[in-house]
Amino acid sequence: MHRVAAVHHEDLDCREELRPGKTFVYTTGTAMARFLAETEPVLIPHVGDEVLQQLPAELDSPAARLVLKGSSVLLVPLVAHAGALGFLVFGRKPDRPAFVAADLTACEEVAERAAVALHNARIHSDEATASAVLQRSLLPTPPPRLPGVEIAYRYHPSSRTTQVGGDWFDVIPLPGHRVGLAIGDVAGHGLHAAVVMGQLRTAVRTLATLDLPPGRLLAQLDAFAQHLGHNHLATCLYCVYDPTTGRSTLASAGHLPPVLVGPDGSNELLKVPVGAPIGVGSVTFDTLELLTDPGSLLLLCTDGLVETRGQDIEEALRALGRRLTALHSSLEDTCEALMRRQHPEGHHDDITVLMARLNGIPSSESS
Repeated sequence: MHRVAAVHHEDLDCREELRPGKTFVYTTGTAMARFLAETEPVLIPHVGDEVLQQLPAELDSPAARLVLKGSSVLLVPLVAHAGALGFLVFGRKPDRPAFVAADLTACEEVAERAAVALHNARIHSDEATASAVLQRSLLPTPPPRLPGVEIAYRYHPSSRTTQVGGDWFDVIPLPGHRVGLAIGDVAGHGLHAAVVMGQLRTAVRTLATLDLPPGRLLAQLDAFAQHLGHNHLATCLYCVYDPTTGRSTLASAGHLPPVLVGPDGSNELLKVPVGAPIGVGSVTFDTLELLTDPGSLLLLCTDGLVETRGQDIEEALRALGRRLTALHSSLEDTCEALMRRQHPEGHHDDITVLMARLNGIPSSESS
């Protein structure tokens, strides 16, 4: 048993011995072990010398004797789903009336509510832990180091309980020093959306290894989504960047357009042809091809970053591009500053940001 809390009168000189955090081992056969096994409350109207002499060894301490002597005590187990989670100890000082059966009923009600709250907290804690493990397994952790491109990203789920959502991103090394950049958003939140997200992200990575161009990759992803049996729709933007030529090819399935900031500080909202979201079925996807100067910054994000009531999303993206012209010393600093600036007081939707500095590779190095 682990003592999580202790409240007592300030005039009792036993603060150190009653401090929270102490662990007790109640081995089989001890009075406390029997008490927890039987899950029946114990009422001791008066703790006299005879009772103190019978005090279980695990409670036999100067602090316990000081607190208990002459007092009235109630031991009430914390029971939830037929199992003991712990117990509450209620005590009244000698100058107060002793506990009676009516007090036991009230204390049992307090213990019942506390046990339910503790049980629910454990469930939520376990769910949050499992969700965090799931999220870490579904998203890349350290930014990959690739020739000719620098990567930074941030992911923040809207749910503080499950810690997962429907947003995803990926950075995929491709043959010839090329790199695939993917970002997507499954409709909805929580574990169900996260499961669909994991399936789609895995499919994107698998299709990317086949070296499919962005338009064909999204068409194949849409066909794959038809066989999942889910009713979730998803957006996705996929870009292939070739650092040896500076050429990028992009295709979009209902996703927000990316922002491109040039090395001279110029910025633009890329007009990627927007197809229907993944899951609609029988859709073709057109592509945008462009050349970028070395040092250009490409920003991909989900709508949680810029979606604000009463503001047009495209205008918000343009404003975002203007702010990105004040570049920081590193891409990580830029990414962090962007998150703080956009949502200083929290957010109500999943947020994913993927930044890529397109530095390119000189022809002499690529051979």
